[in-house]
Amino acid sequence: MTLSIIIPVRNERATIMQVIQRLRSVNVGMAKQLIVVDGASDDGTRLLLQQLGGDDLTVILEDAPRGKGIAVRTGLAEARGEIVVIQDADLELDPGEFPRLLEPIVTGQADVAYGVRFARGRGETPWASYLGNRAFSLLTSALYFSPVNDVLTAYKMMRTEVARGLPLTCRGFDLDAEITCQLLRAGHRIAQVPVSYQPRGRDEGKKLGFSAGWSVLKAIMRVRFVQRIPISPSQAQTPEPVEDLAAREDAAGRSAS
Repeated sequence: MTLSIIIPVRNERATIMQVIQRLRSVNVGMAKQLIVVDGASDDGTRLLLQQLGGDDLTVILEDAPRGKGIAVRTGLAEARGEIVVIQDADLELDPGEFPRLLEPIVTGQADVAYGVRFARGRGETPWASYLGNRAFSLLTSALYFSPVNDVLTAYKMMRTEVARGLPLTCRGFDLDAEITCQLLRAGHRIAQVPVSYQPRGRDEGKKLGFSAGWSVLKAIMRVRFVQRIPISPSQAQTPEPVEDLAAREDAAGRSAS
């Protein structure tokens, strides 16, 4: 099996090489394909990417910034692996979590695994970002009748055939909400796995701001009330609550000690 890792990039000179290094070093128990889609970076990121090589790496250089949604769909078209995951290039999320995300998929427990950032609280996330994500997650849970802890997490891992079956249209960061909502509408089984999270601020290159909230809200409502979504063969299996997975891990740790 192969894990295809889609890395959308836009002006991430400070972190892109570290991300590639970490992705190459993590042991996921299968081959890896790295797909970097650069959205016309103008800070030197493209020069760094052009210096990279290796049979495991595909670099796509866009001629204009088209947004995260377009970059992810472009990367998905190049994926050769049976499983695909999105890795942002900002180091907020650790590729070392991949084995834990892979487990419920390769064992057949779920079609999709989410890396949930707030299973054990806010951590270092600013209150505004945390409360905004919680509000969108609660809204999604209510509208789609499924418990969702982190609707906007970037760590979405799934079978490639599942990803290619989603009629994605969003161009920007609202893609994260669109993917979640389409998966829920289609009835895919989602395992929600607690992961570590190191948020960065605007002075460190954070691109997601308050203006993205309206686009996220529109995506949630559109998929629920307007868009037609093909139903998965698994027939509307609800996501496993993240609290159950976190409790299971805690119980396992106590018994081991």
